[in-house]
Formats: sequence, structure tokens, C-alpha cells
Amino acid sequence: MEDSAPDWSELHDDILGSVFNLLECPDLLRCAAVCTAWRSVFSDARSLKICPQRQTPCLLYCTEVAGTSAVGMYSLLEKREYTIPLPDPPVSNRTWIGSSHGWLITADEKSDLILLNPITGEQIALPPVTTMEHVKPIFNEDGILDKYEMLYYDGKIPRVEDTPYAFDLPRYHDIVYYKAMLSSDPSSGDCIVVLIHQPYSQISFARVGEDHWNWIPIGIHYSDCIYHEGWFYTVISSGGVDAFKLNGPSVIHKRVLKDVQQRNEKMYIVQSPWGDLLLINRITIIPHDVNPEIEDTEMHTSDIEIYKVDIGEQKLVKLTGIGYNALFLGHNTCCCLPVKDYHMLMPNCVYMTDDDYLWLFGRHERRDVGIYSLKNNSLSNVVSLEPWKSWLPPIWMTPNLVKTGMVQ
Repeated sequence: MEDSAPDWSELHDDILGSVFNLLECPDLLRCAAVCTAWRSVFSDARSLKICPQRQTPCLLYCTEVAGTSAVGMYSLLEKREYTIPLPDPPVSNRTWIGSSHGWLITADEKSDLILLNPITGEQIALPPVTTMEHVKPIFNEDGILDKYEMLYYDGKIPRVEDTPYAFDLPRYHDIVYYKAMLSSDPSSGDCIVVLIHQPYSQISFARVGEDHWNWIPIGIHYSDCIYHEGWFYTVISSGGVDAFKLNGPSVIHKRVLKDVQQRNEKMYIVQSPWGDLLLINRITIIPHDVNPEIEDTEMHTSDIEIYKVDIGEQKLVKLTGIGYNALFLGHNTCCCLPVKDYHMLMPNCVYMTDDDYLWLFGRHERRDVGIYSLKNNSLSNVVSLEPWKSWLPPIWMTPNLVKTGMVQ
């Protein structure tokens, strides 16, 4: 007599939950479609805000196949492409300025910021742009919001103001927003959004669920930011590092590293798996006498320099590589991942996307997207042929299947 096939639907929920916790996003979604019992365990985990901690970053991009209301997603783990539908407003009518904890920070046609989880489809509206320090709304004769006027000043006292400039609503985010990042998954209930913006690459922040932005009148020329153990660490284009604690009644600031005054083109800041704070200088070749908004001229990364921040000696120590780790750079919150935990990643490599401020929104034949080997100083494609459209730069995103219940 033959043994009957096992009934997988009767697998104990605790065991099934432990298995789910080891899976990455594509396999987890497939498991949830196996049967009603498995979907129930999957749904319970999401409602309890339990999600597998280890997810390999994916590349999100606009594509002709996906159309105007969906994005393409390339899985580094599976080396295959997916199409993900997105809620309104259409992706063709917005841009993204950050990716953090599985959420995109996007800007709509009025340049208001919206958090979007492309996996769950959830959206969370952030405070309106008109609550930002340097913004003055301009209305037309019919009382309809027509433009934003940006006021040019920083936190120095006495205040010195340059001539203000007015921008059309959809053009504002292209010019003013630089990069945004989150302190945590919004499902935690205590998430802070930090925005680097013009004028002078200053910083503002907002708590998810509140109705206004808070300006930090300390420092200018910030280029990147990460969150680590209660502090936002920011890097200045000259190589200095500031830290801010934003979860109290007032902002606490400390200077972690003085300006090193070296030549830096594009600086990033990363917390390494081995405990060091790293600064990355990305050197890009941009042809001279070219208008990036109208000419399809190739821009590409020529070198990437890695430095360890020595806080005690107040200096940067140049590293020859990052060993068995991989860096992810771009408009995403930058991270350094050990390849032993992410077996599809290549060691001592930098996975990078476009985020050059002046060239981001030009329509180019080729984007500066690829995998840079620190050992060989060589660049290879993430995928061939590159499927993305040129008008919106691809961005790294770590999938997050947790539902917050904070739907817009």
C-alpha cells in the first residue's frame, strides 16, 4: 500500500512561520499562494509587522513594458525581471528621491512628498511642501496654487538672503529635492524622514503622521545621510561629518569629523558590518560643454574611493577595498552588506545607480548604472540588455512586505 502524500496545509503555524522568516520576497509571495492555510500564516505575520530581516536589494526602474503606472524590478537573487503595478499618481507623473526600509520617497506633480511601498502598494502622505522653511506659495488670479518661490538663505546670523526664485510646481522637485531617507520602517510607528534640499543642500525633517517640516539651521552642503543607533549621520561635500539626534523635544547636534578639505566629487556615508563609519567618494567623468537636459552624452563613474572615519585622530584613512562585502550607492539609503549572508552578491564590489544632481533628469541614452569592482577598477552591467527607460533613474530598493495600516 502506497504512503499518502503529505498534507502541507497541516504544517504547524510556528514551523511554517520559521520557514517563511528565511525566505526572500519572491519565494515568500509564492508560498503565500500555495493554499489558504499558508496564506493565513503569511497574512498574520504581515499584520503583526513580522517580516524576514534579510532581503537582497532589487533594482527598480521605469520601462516601456511596464507602462506609466507600473515599474520594472530586477531581482539580483533570481536574475530575472518582474513588473510591479503601482497606485496613482502614475509613476510617469512623479519622481523618487530616496529608498529606505523598502519604501520609496516620491514627489508628485505638485512636488508634495509621498512614501510608497511598491510591494504592498501602500502610500503615506508627508507634510505639504508649503510647510517647509524656504518655500513661499504663489497663487494665480483665480486663487489656485501656481508656483513655489524658494527663498535663498541659511542659518547664519545675521541672515543674508539672495534673490528668491520661482519654480513651476512639477519642476520644483527636480531642482530643490536632493535626497531623502527614513530612520525606520514606517510600520514601527516612530519614523522620521530626513530631506536634503536646496538652497545650499540644507536639511529638514518630518515625523511620519505630523503636518509640518522642521528646518535644521545648522550646516550646508550636505550630500548624504544614514541613521544608526538613534543618530542621523550626515556627510558634507568637503568630507566633514555631522550627527543629529531628532527624536527629542529639540535637535541635538555634534560634529563627528572636521572638514578634511580634500577634493570630493560625490560623497556618501555608510555604516559597515564590522562597525566602522565609511565615507565613499564617487568620481564621475562628465563631458564638458554639454547640456545634460538635451544631449545624450555618456556620463560614467571612473573611480570609487573608500575611507574609514577615524574619529579619535580626526582623519580619513583610505582603504584598498571592502573585503567580502558589497556596497549599494545611489538615491537609496546607502548600505554595506556581507556577501556571506547575501550569496548572490559579488565581494569587494559597488552596486551603483545614477544620482548626479545636474544629470539626473536629462534624457540620456545610457545611465551610470552598474557593478564596480574595487579590485579591478572595472565596471560591468547589472543586467544586459539594460531594460530601463532613460527619463527616471533606476534606484535600489530592499523589498518590504509588512503592511502598516497607514494607507493614504
